[in-house]
Amino acid sequence: MSTETETKLVRRVVPADLVEATPGGNGVGHWLLASPLLLFLAWFWTDRVHTVMTVLTPSKLYVVNAAVGLVIFVTLIVLPLGLLAHWAVMSLPRLFHNAGWDIHPLEPVAPAEQYLVRYRYQARHWAAWDWPRAWTRAAQGWVFLEIFTILAGAVLMIPIYFSVREFGFGQ
Repeated sequence: MSTETETKLVRRVVPADLVEATPGGNGVGHWLLASPLLLFLAWFWTDRVHTVMTVLTPSKLYVVNAAVGLVIFVTLIVLPLGLLAHWAVMSLPRLFHNAGWDIHPLEPVAPAEQYLVRYRYQARHWAAWDWPRAWTRAAQGWVFLEIFTILAGAVLMIPIYFSVREFGFGQ
């Protein structure tokens, strides 16, 4: 007979609320994380806008056309797509492992069972809506898009690699 006491691990369900963890401010750190993708898209966008504006308007100055293109880019692409990506990730907390949410249990959870608890979400509490927070949410959305782009590129490289090898490259 064993002298050790055997403990049975029990996974219990605890009701909890989700509270948005989006910080206030302008999200400079998030914008820096998303900057490689955004800089590439901004360069591509301003180049296309310059080409179109050279044909449609008398302005041939690249600086003026790029400035107009960047204003259009920020208002029509950066802010809406960033907010949409943020909303999509935040709407599926289980799929994205509670990204952007703080969990507040409605029942006490002992430190020993902290990793054994499964939370059942009761309500979501979004942070207040103001322009600095909207920019931060858009920045977080672009970070999510950048992560998705990197992961999708890694997955797509596998069939491209085998296709290239099949045609004799790299041998």
